[in-house]
Amino acid sequence: MYHTNGSSELTKLIFKNSANEEKLKQLLISNYSEADLTAYLHSKNPLLGRAAGFALRLIGTSEVIPALVDALKDSDRVTCFNAEYALWEIWSHSGDDAVDTMLEDGKNLLKNESYQQAVECFTTVIETDPDFAEGYNQRAIAYFMLEEWSKAIRDCKRTVALNPDHFGAFAGMGHVYVRLGEIDEAIAAYKQALVINPNLISIAEAVLRLRSRTQGR
Repeated sequence: MYHTNGSSELTKLIFKNSANEEKLKQLLISNYSEADLTAYLHSKNPLLGRAAGFALRLIGTSEVIPALVDALKDSDRVTCFNAEYALWEIWSHSGDDAVDTMLEDGKNLLKNESYQQAVECFTTVIETDPDFAEGYNQRAIAYFMLEEWSKAIRDCKRTVALNPDHFGAFAGMGHVYVRLGEIDEAIAAYKQALVINPNLISIAEAVLRLRSRTQGR
């Protein structure tokens, strides 16, 4: 079993099989438990922490979210990045393949700037699974692009009600409040995003700019 020598074998396994993601997933599932990987995530060895974060992106479930949120504050930046990437991946899975496919369809509509169609797609996601936080978060993005501010705020708030660790929704809420000229509310939302994920450099910079504006009132 690979996990008998976690540090060297996990990193080797990932390196040797990184070109074949499906094969790598199966090897990880066969040889490592989530408990193994979450323990490695907090290793003093940064290479092991990075590898564990990468592995959890591929095979992690909602059970590992608290450990990944903690890893956002790791001293190693790559471990933080891998933990963030893993969180986004896990948040995008509802447990229903049909819902997940609809979510991906909506994301593709967003990329193609078909914002109203994206709203309709994400609304179907939400109607199918009302407790799936990412459906609301993605619809909030579509509403933001359509400049439907109150609807975007509503969906951001619903996202964080379902998933209080969703730094992306807090950041999105801040963006909407900026557009509305509600600077204090924007700063509060941005700060909440940073409490969860202190690696959001652009959000930290936005807070500094907004504070400068409030000081000049």
